Amino acid sequence: MSSETHDPFAAAPQPVMQDFVFSHLDADEATLDLERRRWSGIRHRHELSPLDPRPGEPVTLAVSVGRDVLADHVTAYVTYDGSDPAGSRGVAANGVALPLQRVETLWQPLHWDYAERWQGELPGQPEGVHVRYRIEGWHSSQAGGSTWSREMPIDGSVETPAVYGYVVDRHVAPSWAQEAVVYQVFVDRFAPLPDRWLEPQELSVFAGGTLQGVREHLDYIAGLGVSALWLTPIFVTDSYHGYDTIDYLDIDPRFGSKADLARLVAEAHQRDLRVILDFVTNHTSHRFPPFQSALHDPASPYRSWYSFGPEFQHGYRTFFTSRSMPQLDLDDEGARSYVLAAASYWLREFGVDGYRLDYAAGPSHDFWAAFGAACRRANPDCWLFGEVTMGSDWLRTYAGRMDGCLDFNFTKLVRRFCAESAPLPASQFATAVERTQRYFPAEFTRPAFLDNHDMNRFLWVAGDDKARLRLAAGLLFAFGGTPILYYGTEVGLSQPRGKGPHREESRHPMLWGSRQDAGLRAHFQRLIAFRRQHSSLVYGEIATLHLDDADGVWLAERRHGADRTLIAVNRGALSTSLSLPPGAFVDMEGEPWRDRLHIPAASIVLLANT
Repeated sequence: MSSETHDPFAAAPQPVMQDFVFSHLDADEATLDLERRRWSGIRHRHELSPLDPRPGEPVTLAVSVGRDVLADHVTAYVTYDGSDPAGSRGVAANGVALPLQRVETLWQPLHWDYAERWQGELPGQPEGVHVRYRIEGWHSSQAGGSTWSREMPIDGSVETPAVYGYVVDRHVAPSWAQEAVVYQVFVDRFAPLPDRWLEPQELSVFAGGTLQGVREHLDYIAGLGVSALWLTPIFVTDSYHGYDTIDYLDIDPRFGSKADLARLVAEAHQRDLRVILDFVTNHTSHRFPPFQSALHDPASPYRSWYSFGPEFQHGYRTFFTSRSMPQLDLDDEGARSYVLAAASYWLREFGVDGYRLDYAAGPSHDFWAAFGAACRRANPDCWLFGEVTMGSDWLRTYAGRMDGCLDFNFTKLVRRFCAESAPLPASQFATAVERTQRYFPAEFTRPAFLDNHDMNRFLWVAGDDKARLRLAAGLLFAFGGTPILYYGTEVGLSQPRGKGPHREESRHPMLWGSRQDAGLRAHFQRLIAFRRQHSSLVYGEIATLHLDDADGVWLAERRHGADRTLIAVNRGALSTSLSLPPGAFVDMEGEPWRDRLHIPAASIVLLANT
């Protein structure tokens, strides 16, 4: 076909395939495996009450003891000066030893056996204290050997004794983060780039996007109405995606320079745009100089930054099985100090406004407590949110360590509700979003999204049906936490192939000029403006007024102070109408409604009280 007639952005036929949202951990087999491990050995799972202690509040910590551990003593070894706690058989090497008490014997159906719960209370501490502890259990009849509490690694690697911790403070996530609308830019694929699909072999190499390209399009980004810009990693790297850092204190020249970043941040701030960087703490590139030193010299001062041994597939612990991404031990004082200093540097010297924290499930909660405290010293108004592809019970344990976590569960729900041919019932979607809101602390941010760089684009999964995209986007802005818009979604960027053996297919170049769907972009602009104008969509409790699973119809209400919004959802194939509660309302296009509302098929209508 000649170049004159070939459409480089024509969508390829979609194969029938299961959707993919980065994590397999909600699959039955994986869930059962995690639950079995949860009730084996001695597990703490960061069970604290309260989750995020304030100054002076006593803290109850709980521990489960599985069927494979015979224990008549469980002890927490605690320090209050930030030092590493240690102890054995009830005697603390430093700090204090807190005996825990058996409070309950449980029947555990997964093992068809018994388990126990133990708990103890830590005294309240003044503001700023970093409380750290380890947990040990044993039986007095046993001659040797202790059973320490352990984390549950999700990457299949060897478990190690855990150190737990929290910082006592009054911090809550900044209000600008709660109210933000975030635009995610994959730096290498944004601008300036050729106007075509990348071939599979091109997806794994640098394409040419730069910080200057992002800066030159700040007016476009600000014109969408968003209030924050998230950049994928820009530090020195071997890869176009940047998730394997070689130098945490410099920018890869293929993306630009420190001067480019400084200028981008300054000009973004002039447009009332916050700037969030992607920061990878869990692992480094294998070409990171401290790792090279540790790898080749057992006496290297950096050796303790990593975990070496024959129990690891490559002789050292890695990010899952990736030889090129060795995993840091961030409970090591040297490794931790280096990473905290690097994170503080960009906040302090360049005025960036926060971090999206890659694979945040890897480092310990104690590390994140220290990380948060260090970042807030550099910029008290920064926002820190993590990528944790685990269940909500695990996400909630990060309260007080980070300001929030990405809400992958919302992504799964909205894709099942809007993009699948056999959709999730409206009642199940409504129940999930209502309960999510009640389950998490109000101050814990849950950035939500339809798609990102690690999964197929929503539009591709929906068969390039833009009506379904509009419906999903309305649900995101009406019911999600802080909305994140992945570059190109707002102008109809899809993908030519599904996620497969090559790098992610959702990382093709941004659409510019006539390639953009101007009508879709205008729709997103209205959604963004509506969200930012109505505090009820940020803080208001979700209440169901009407629900009909047979027709896929749901009418919900959210209120915050005097602000009130109605959200009418029609997932069905036919248009319908709904009775409205008393009052006068106006939709996003400015059309007034009273008494009864008409809702087209496969659509959502947002109404504000007047």
